[in-house]
Amino acid sequence: MINDSIAIQALKEVLEMDTSNPPGNEELVANKLQFIFTEYGIETTAIAHSAGRTNLIATLPGDGSTDEVIGLSGHMDVVPPGDVPWDSLPFDPVEVDGRIYARGACDMKSGLMAAVAVLCRIKHEGLKLPFDLKLFASIGEERGAVGAKQLTEEGYTDCLSAMIITEPTNGRVITSHKGALWLRITTHGKTAHGSKPERGVNALMHLISIVNELQRALRFDENDEKLGQPSFSFNVMNGGKTTNMVPDQSSVEIDIRTLPGQSHASIVQDIKDHIQHVRAQHPELQASVEVINDLPPLETDDHHQFVEFACEHLNSRTFGMSGYTDGSRYQMGTSDFPIIVWSGIEGVTAHQPNEVVYIDHYTKTIEQLQSLLMAYKPQKIHQL
Repeated sequence: MINDSIAIQALKEVLEMDTSNPPGNEELVANKLQFIFTEYGIETTAIAHSAGRTNLIATLPGDGSTDEVIGLSGHMDVVPPGDVPWDSLPFDPVEVDGRIYARGACDMKSGLMAAVAVLCRIKHEGLKLPFDLKLFASIGEERGAVGAKQLTEEGYTDCLSAMIITEPTNGRVITSHKGALWLRITTHGKTAHGSKPERGVNALMHLISIVNELQRALRFDENDEKLGQPSFSFNVMNGGKTTNMVPDQSSVEIDIRTLPGQSHASIVQDIKDHIQHVRAQHPELQASVEVINDLPPLETDDHHQFVEFACEHLNSRTFGMSGYTDGSRYQMGTSDFPIIVWSGIEGVTAHQPNEVVYIDHYTKTIEQLQSLLMAYKPQKIHQL
């Protein structure tokens, strides 16, 4: 049986695997999970995406009394460690005072491994649920949820009646989150010697003019009771090759987080209009806008029977959150099922140096998730 000690050790082994995205290399984790599930006699299906990148689905059949299928979801990739030094090596998990430090500790290898432990415990204890249980371990969530996109488009989620994504929510049941619209604006100029800048067209300076215009003029009036206001942030900028050369190309990447009802196409057009305004002041300006990530907000009905059951069992009301999850992709499938995001894990240090998970949050998540699944009584009766 996967007791707490074994579950903690399994988490550490997965945290040692560098699945920084890019490039991902999630196959490392997928192979480990497949090995664990095989030991417990749990069926798995590996879905190749690209070199070194494999999604994995584990299936635990129910007792056949209903035709419902409950999905659990977690992603195997992590963001890079970053340039700021850590107190320890990011992929050498360190346990101190009931905490584990490593990249992916809270986002979200602990949530993923909690779901893995639940499947193994239910199987080992010989328990039969009144529904099939499937775990979706996906690649590429951190950069466009490409694994969830593949699983959805290829029909692997069509059977689902409900899904729980075990991202870190500190015990809160999340039923909505913002969408993500990531744009890359590229300006094109003309190179010249650094001592003769008048002979060139400085793409970097034109880009700065666009950034200043967007910072000044781009506004969102929308507001959501759970999610607050939309946001945008300039997070990546590139331009220039060497100090003594006028740059002929420059780019900036913008992270825009949106609310239900906002049109991503309208936002893109609005930004293009602002660029046109800058061009009126700089006629030689040339710029292009590229969409590099386009995920809609997550919306789940708070009054769905599964949501109300989860809230009651977990003693939580419903909340929203600003970050996106694989749920953005999963909700775009042909079938309509409620998606909640929940775990007892705290995610304050996600994407930061010295990322941490509290061990008792991890083990409590395993306990609570198993309890929730064991208590759930689906209403959809199997038709003989």
